[in-house]
Amino acid sequence: MTGRYDDADYLSNQPRRVRTRPAWLRIGMPIAGIVLLTGGIAAAIGLTTTRLYESHVELELITPEGLGEDVTIPLPAERIVAARSSEVATHVVSNLSLLDDVRFLSLYPELDTGERADNELRQRAAGILTANMRTELEDGGSFAIIAYRSADPALAANIADGLAAAFLPVDADRLAEAGSETQAELESLLVEIRGELEAAERALAEGMGEADIVALPDTEAELVTLEGSDAFSAEARQALQSQLALVRARLSGVEAAIASGGLDTEDPVIAQLQDSREDLQAEYDRLTAQFRSDYPAALELRERLDVINATLEREALRQTEERSAQVQRLRLQESDLVAQINALGDEVEARGEAGESLGPLQQDVRAKRELYDLLLARLAAAEGGELPTSARVIAPAEIPTRPVVPDWRLLLGGAAGIALLLSILVVVRDRRRARLAY
Repeated sequence: MTGRYDDADYLSNQPRRVRTRPAWLRIGMPIAGIVLLTGGIAAAIGLTTTRLYESHVELELITPEGLGEDVTIPLPAERIVAARSSEVATHVVSNLSLLDDVRFLSLYPELDTGERADNELRQRAAGILTANMRTELEDGGSFAIIAYRSADPALAANIADGLAAAFLPVDADRLAEAGSETQAELESLLVEIRGELEAAERALAEGMGEADIVALPDTEAELVTLEGSDAFSAEARQALQSQLALVRARLSGVEAAIASGGLDTEDPVIAQLQDSREDLQAEYDRLTAQFRSDYPAALELRERLDVINATLEREALRQTEERSAQVQRLRLQESDLVAQINALGDEVEARGEAGESLGPLQQDVRAKRELYDLLLARLAAAEGGELPTSARVIAPAEIPTRPVVPDWRLLLGGAAGIALLLSILVVVRDRRRARLAY
């Protein structure tokens, strides 16, 4: 129990009360000690821990064109795992000559035997690289990083670049192996498709002979239509139909103009007469409103208006006659074009039964030729021996300036959490003792 009792507490008939110490002494001092202790422990851990710097390389994993549908091609998550293999690490040890690098040997003196490097030392160095590196892949993406940690920041950047450079050919080899596993199957399938293509082309040639088509063009699908007409007949029919549509459009316009009975305002003579009539009519209306209708100037204007009106009537009659003649000419052209189209259709229909069977044959030849070309290209790529472009470096490693170990934010955050928990326990304990004292 904290506090003390004096003589007055024994002599008085009042309830005895504890004389407690001040709060800063009961609570403040322990909390300050806890903060100093946890902070000191965190600082000691941070200062005594070896500083490690991390450098990373950003990569883009590419699926070569033509292999996207191949189920044997590994996924990006499976491909990036190869960067942590002993094969990649051994290549890095040899390519960078790490067993002769003073910086690397100073960090790992057990590898500095003073003798010529052998396979055992290379394997041990490769194990060190594998233990200090990490890989990361974006969720569902094709971008990855290869990172390496070391006490020397420049060495960390060099090794990270070396890991990325060693990973690229290994990844390309894996994709090439996955693509070459089906080379024998491609060859046998190519022979089979070539035989089917030759049979389909022969069937198409026989069908074209029955349809009275004398030559097989480069693109079979563009020669014969589904109705049995050849390409030249189809083009002629299309041209005639276009002319017929134009003639019918002009005919409809002329008939509409005749039905309306209006004048052609695009004629410059008629347009000039109409403008003159509007001006004279406006002047005549002004004079008759100001004077009388038998005013001499008004009578003169009236005579001029009558002359213009008579001229416009003659022009309207002339246009009506011209439009009627134009309608007759257009109808003759329409009849002639319809007859030509019907004659062309009769000529093509005579070969319709033979030509109708060419549509499925065309599609069969087209499909088999596309498949044959695709298989031929894939087989050529497999036999070429060139490694596909499977990955590329999009951001090389940079020399880090801040260490990742020790992580001061983690140390200070943990120390602050422990100090807060202990401080809460101190406060709770003090409150409990105060209640017991009363």
